[in-house]
Amino acid sequence: MNPYSPLKVFHHPHKLDQLKQGEQPTPAQVQLIISDLCNQDCSFCAYRMSGYTSNELFIGSSEPASFGTNNPKRQIPYEKIQAILDDCKTLGVGAIQITGGGEPLVHPMCLMVLHGVLERGMQLALVTNGTKMNDRVQSILLDAAWVRISIDAGSATTYSKVRRVSTRAWHTVWDNVKQLVQKRDEAGSSLIIGIGFVVTADNWPWILDCVQLARDAGVDNIRLSAVFQPEDESYFATFYKEASDLCRQAEDYNTGEFKVFNNFGDRVADLKQHSPDYSFCGYQHFTTYIGGDLNVYRCCGYAYNQRGLIGSITNQSFYTLWKSQEKEEDFNSFDAKGCERCQFNEKNRTILYALEPNPAHVDFV
Repeated sequence: MNPYSPLKVFHHPHKLDQLKQGEQPTPAQVQLIISDLCNQDCSFCAYRMSGYTSNELFIGSSEPASFGTNNPKRQIPYEKIQAILDDCKTLGVGAIQITGGGEPLVHPMCLMVLHGVLERGMQLALVTNGTKMNDRVQSILLDAAWVRISIDAGSATTYSKVRRVSTRAWHTVWDNVKQLVQKRDEAGSSLIIGIGFVVTADNWPWILDCVQLARDAGVDNIRLSAVFQPEDESYFATFYKEASDLCRQAEDYNTGEFKVFNNFGDRVADLKQHSPDYSFCGYQHFTTYIGGDLNVYRCCGYAYNQRGLIGSITNQSFYTLWKSQEKEEDFNSFDAKGCERCQFNEKNRTILYALEPNPAHVDFV
């Protein structure tokens, strides 16, 4: 029951058949960035990290906010968001993940956006820092598939340091998490509530503290990952063993109701590999990314990057771009070996296996 399993691709046999026949399917999921503006200033944010792939086009010509590092005021107008959601529904997209970019819930129309996804019959997910996850947001989320709250710390002091905000925000987030859990349980909602912990040089000693807090709060899971940054695996050289040991110890906190998904080692392995050893990127056919700059990118790892750019929907619809010859040629010519790094290696290898016409020894299960 791993929500991060690469095997989920096998639940989309029609899309796999389309790829086998040389067709390009509609993505199962669209990641929609409604706001590049953020109310926090995380030191490890990929979009604000100078020299990292997702920072290349991030600021662009946008006016920066007075608060935060490389923090554009850019947000997608609500009318355009409605048109994007309509196109996603028409195309047959199954799920919309509202994520960042920036913090989705600072968008003035965020409640209407969340409601709009559900109203169109698509599954809803939200990635948020949780500081603005108020009662009205929580009520809407009861009908969502999942929410992941990025916390990345085990104490108020560390939280304040890595996210460069007041320690008050730490208490606000955990209060909001606990309120959401209570509402979910009282309503009998199927909402999956998770916590995100991206391991960095500043927060790794507090991994177990965050895991304990998450379990005590009654959430369903916590995901432990590794920060992606320009130094790749060398970034972890001085603390990899210690952090890896803590991540393994965190798995001992698993219960029937609470799961620790330890992705730390896999993500560091992705960084150590550097460029993919395969050319075909299957992941871009299952998930696409619409940035707050109204550019469509092939994945979050190459969002706000020229290499990841598929096209702009500033002056055309998402539907038109997705059905265009431009997009088809872009996908056909893309060679994954040209990427500096990829956090979707396992998913891409699984897709490649699923597309293999004559896999070996299939009866030796």
